[in-house]
Amino acid sequence: MKKIFSAITLVLVFLSLTACKTEKEYYEGSGKVIANINGYKLTKDKFDLLVQSLPPNSKKQYQGEEGRKKLLDQLTVQKLLVQEAKKLKLDQKPEYLVKKEMDDDSLLLQEYYKYLFDNYKPDEKALKAFYNSHPELFAPKEEFEAYHILVTPQKDQKVFNTKKSDAKNEAEAQKKLKMIQKLLKKGVPFEKVAKEYSEGPSAPRGGYLGKFNLGRMIPEFENALKKMKPGDISGPVKTRFGYHIIYLKNRTKPEPKPFDKLSAQEKNQVMQQFFRNLLENKIKELKANASITVQK
Repeated sequence: MKKIFSAITLVLVFLSLTACKTEKEYYEGSGKVIANINGYKLTKDKFDLLVQSLPPNSKKQYQGEEGRKKLLDQLTVQKLLVQEAKKLKLDQKPEYLVKKEMDDDSLLLQEYYKYLFDNYKPDEKALKAFYNSHPELFAPKEEFEAYHILVTPQKDQKVFNTKKSDAKNEAEAQKKLKMIQKLLKKGVPFEKVAKEYSEGPSAPRGGYLGKFNLGRMIPEFENALKKMKPGDISGPVKTRFGYHIIYLKNRTKPEPKPFDKLSAQEKNQVMQQFFRNLLENKIKELKANASITVQK
């Protein structure tokens, strides 16, 4: 059973060419008829088009005369099953028609995206102009370098700090936080306090979190960072992990690269953004000119 469905899956493209409302709505082909299945005629040029449309891994299975014969047999079986399904009027079921509409729209959208790419692909000069005129899209992300001390208001399975200090409830956590803040105000180095009292796995590193961009840390932590300047030490910041005292060592925002210094991969990202921008503008245009009524 698994092999049967696997074989059918390999030729799903065939359905996209044939599963339509009327006989004239799908591509019939004009070449030699290589198979007649209960009156359904499969032409050579249509068969060749199908082979070209298959994914690379599937295409390998159908190379040579034996491979094409195997594929033709699978298509024949599939068409017979489709004809049987239509006799049972399964193609008239509302749920089938809805799914078919979505599948058809999806296929046509892929063709539309290809049309945009083929007809609006910018040359190097146009791509550079787009890059230079949209600095907000390509500005390097701000980078943060930070440390933290974590205090959790519950018993930890493993204690990472050298003092084996572990707050086991809210009251103990608040008491510990006040003690840590006093040490920091006295000028005890942040890394030393983190190694001795932080309950997070970064304790042995002095609470060092490395360099990172926004989006890597949880929102509450990042919201606190955004308000800090290099050298600042925060008050307790509560997250789902517990309470964090943060030391921001540095925050930098690199200068944008000149277009001519971009790598091939970076230029490809600019190209992707170009088409994303093109599509967004097209959608705005279509919405502005469309008649759309939504009932609440």
